[in-house]
Amino acid sequence: MRHPSPTRRALRLAATLGFAGLVWFALAFSALGESPSPSADTSSASPAPSASPAPSTSPAPSASPTASESPAPSAGAIATANPSASVPTVPTPGPSDNGWLFATPVPTPGVPLATAPPVPPIIVHPDGGGANSCYDCHSAVNNKQAQIAADWKASAHGQAGVTCADCHGGDPGSDQITKAMSPDIGFVGAPDRQGSVGLCGSCHANVDKMKASGLPTDEYAKYWSSVHGQRLLTTNDARVAVCSDCHGVHDIKKVSDTTSMTFALNVPQLCSGCHSDKQRMAPYNIPTNQFDVYSKSVHGVALLTNKDVRAPSCGSCHGTHDAQPPTSATVVQVCGKCHTATQELYMQSRHSELQAAAPMCWTCHGTHDVAQPSSALFFHDTPPDYTCVTCHDLQTHTLRLELNRFVDPTARRCDTCHHPDSEIYAQIQGISTAVVGAETAYDDAAARIQKAADLGMITSDADLALVAAKTSLIQAQAAVHTTKLKTIAELSADAKTKADAAATIANAKISESTFRRQVMVIVLVFILLGVAFLVLTKRRLDKSLEAETETASKSEGEPKPGTGPDTH
Repeated sequence: MRHPSPTRRALRLAATLGFAGLVWFALAFSALGESPSPSADTSSASPAPSASPAPSTSPAPSASPTASESPAPSAGAIATANPSASVPTVPTPGPSDNGWLFATPVPTPGVPLATAPPVPPIIVHPDGGGANSCYDCHSAVNNKQAQIAADWKASAHGQAGVTCADCHGGDPGSDQITKAMSPDIGFVGAPDRQGSVGLCGSCHANVDKMKASGLPTDEYAKYWSSVHGQRLLTTNDARVAVCSDCHGVHDIKKVSDTTSMTFALNVPQLCSGCHSDKQRMAPYNIPTNQFDVYSKSVHGVALLTNKDVRAPSCGSCHGTHDAQPPTSATVVQVCGKCHTATQELYMQSRHSELQAAAPMCWTCHGTHDVAQPSSALFFHDTPPDYTCVTCHDLQTHTLRLELNRFVDPTARRCDTCHHPDSEIYAQIQGISTAVVGAETAYDDAAARIQKAADLGMITSDADLALVAAKTSLIQAQAAVHTTKLKTIAELSADAKTKADAAATIANAKISESTFRRQVMVIVLVFILLGVAFLVLTKRRLDKSLEAETETASKSEGEPKPGTGPDTH
C-alpha cells in the first residue's frame, strides 16, 4: 500500500490540529462564565448499544414518500448522532469535557402514520343456487371477455369457489343483464384503485373467511402502513401499487405457483415492472437501475441464476404488503433477519455503540449490489483526503455518517473514515494482516492438496484438515465485524495453523509421490537393463547356434574317406 510522504502527512496533521485548535478556542470562549449542566458530564459520554445492524436495500430516496413519513435523505443527506430540532437536544458539555466526540444520540420519534380506513363489509348478493350467470354470459360476449372468464375459472379464487358476484355484487342466478347487474341488489362493478384495496380487504381481513384457507388476515392493515398505502391514502396517488398490480385481477394465483407473479423467483421482475419505469418513478426522484444492479449481486445471482429461493429478493428487505422506503428503521436493520450470527458479532463492536453515526451493513457491503466480501474492503490503494468534517459535524460536535459516501463500491473501505495516522488505522492494519495471512495460508494449502490429488495421491486426510482450517477461517473473517484485533488475530492464527497442517499433509503426499516416481524410474532402468541383457544374450546364443549349424552342414557335405571316385 502506498502512503503519503512524511512531509505531506505532517502538513495534513498540522492543518487538522490548527483547525481543531480554533474550534476548541471558540468553544472555550463561548463557555466562559457558564456552568455546565450536571447532566452533561456523563450522559453524552457513554454511547448506548444500537439496535440490530442491517443495511437498507438502497441509500437512495424513498420509493413513494408520503406526508406521514420522515423523508428519505437526498443525495447529500447526512445521518448524524444529533437529534432533530423537533425533539429535546442533548446538553452541550463544557470545554473541559470531550464527551461530545461520542455523544449519545437521542432518537427522533417516528411521524405517526395516517389512520387506515376501516375494513369494508363483505359484499352481500343473492344466492345463485350454484349458478353463475356472470361466467356464462361473459364467456360468450367476445374473445376478451371469454379470456377474463377463463382466467377466473383457472385462478385461485375460481378454484376456491369465490365467484364473480363475491367481488362485483349482483345476482349470479339471473340471466337478465338488467337484474344481474342492478345496483339495487348490490352490483358495484369494477372498483377504483383505492376501492380495490378495500374490496380485497373485506375478505382477506376477515378471520372467519380466511380460516378455511389458513391465510393471514393482517395484509390489509400492513398495506395501509406501507409507503404505497400511505401515499394512496394521503394523496390518492394512482401510481402506487395496489393489490391487483402484484397479484393480478381475475388471474390471481397462489404464491406457491411457479407461474405466479409473486412466486419467489419472479418477485424481482414484478417490482421492476414499476421501479425500472423511468417515467413512473420520475416524480419520486428514485433511481431505476435497481433490478440491473441486483441481478448481478451475490443475492441476485443466487436467486435468478442459481434458482435458490432462499436468497433475498425485494420483499425480503423492503417488505411486501408493508413495503417500506430504503431509509426506514425496518429496512435499515433488516440484514440481521438472515445473518443472525453476524449481527451478534456486530453488536459486540465499537461501531454498534455509535447508533445513528454507526457504520451499518450497507456501509461496507452495499445494498442492491451486495458482493462477496474480500480483503479489498480494508484499504484504498491510496488513502483518501480527510478533513474534520469527514467524520464530525462542526455545528453539533457529533460524529456523523454521510450516507452517499458509500454508494460507490470503491468507497466502501475502512480508511474512508479512519485516517492513516490514527490508532484505529493501525489496528485495522493488524486485522488485515492477520486475516489476509490466514486466507493466503488456506489458499496455499488448497493448492498443495489439489496438486497432490492431480498426482494421483489419496488426499482425504488432507481434505479433512483443510475443512477444519476453513471453519476457523470463516470464524476469523466473521469476527471482523467485532472490530476486536485480539479476537480476530487469535482466530486467524488458529486458521493459519490448521491450514499449514493441511499443507504439511499435502506436501508429504507430494514428496511421497515424488519418491515413488523416482523409485519407479530406478526400477524401470533395471528392467530395461535386464531386457537389454536378455536381448544381447539371445543374440549371442543365436549367433552361436548359427555357427554350430553351419559347421554341421559343412561336415555332412564332405565325402567319407575311401568312398571317392578315385578309389578304384
